[in-house]
Amino acid sequence: MMFQQAVFAALSTIAFGLLYQVRTSLLWIAGAIGAMAWMVSFTINRLPGAGLLSNFAGAFVIGALAEFAALWKKQPVTIFVVPAIISYVPGYVVYESMVAFLKSHFNQGLFFGIKAVFAAAALALGLALATALLRPLLRPHHFISRP
Repeated sequence: MMFQQAVFAALSTIAFGLLYQVRTSLLWIAGAIGAMAWMVSFTINRLPGAGLLSNFAGAFVIGALAEFAALWKKQPVTIFVVPAIISYVPGYVVYESMVAFLKSHFNQGLFFGIKAVFAAAALALGLALATALLRPLLRPHHFISRP
């Protein structure tokens, strides 16, 4: 089950990479990043009370692996981050929020809207934390001030 989902995560990452015109030689790396992040997210999501922790962990893995891949291939980090993170975007929850508001179910719409905002915040925090922790370690010469 998890392996099948990881394959589909890799394929969707590759598909979004094609959509964003990522070079073909880099697509397999982006796909591997998407698959590994999905496996981590899937594993954490099975824990009781995981909630948004799985989104955070998946985004952190994407950010961390993208930093390594960008350094390895001498490419911008966004080439690997954008296709891999798209699968995590809470689009369906936003859709549910909009439908609830249109049906005048304001409490339910607000619930789904807040849920989507927290999911997006968990994704942003995971990516930002991975970048903030790893970039200074991997590229220390970029952070040395020159007199």
